[in-house]
Amino acid sequence: MTQTAKTFHRLRNRSGHFWERRYRACLVEDDFYALAALRYTDRNPVRAGIVEDPAAYAWSSCASYALGARNPLIGFHPSYLGLGRYAKVRQRHYRAILAPSSDPHLDDRDSRWTSQHAIGSSGFLRRHHPSGLRRRMIPLPEQIQRVGK
Repeated sequence: MTQTAKTFHRLRNRSGHFWERRYRACLVEDDFYALAALRYTDRNPVRAGIVEDPAAYAWSSCASYALGARNPLIGFHPSYLGLGRYAKVRQRHYRAILAPSSDPHLDDRDSRWTSQHAIGSSGFLRRHHPSGLRRRMIPLPEQIQRVGK
């Protein structure tokens, strides 16, 4: 447990996990699924009705990714850096990735993003899930599919 969490718990007479639950890493197949995961995370405040534009949410890295807002606390994900050699190009591609889907249900909350131990194609999931724990494949949003072309 970090010193911050220990201090927080001591000051509030609490115990347990600092956030809602224990952090759990997720195995992601490739850059396309990593970008889809970034998109899903950055669109959470939109789904929650907090903002209309994901880059307007002050408590995320989205403004740095999509608009180039400077923030010394943010290190860009390698999959994002692969979107282009120049910052303006990466930002343009990321804004396109963040665009709402043509099918609004594809932008709804999907518990698979937070419950699966691996995210990728069906072949990837077969290789990385024990046979009893196979999950359904999460389809890539059309915005991510366009990046690959």
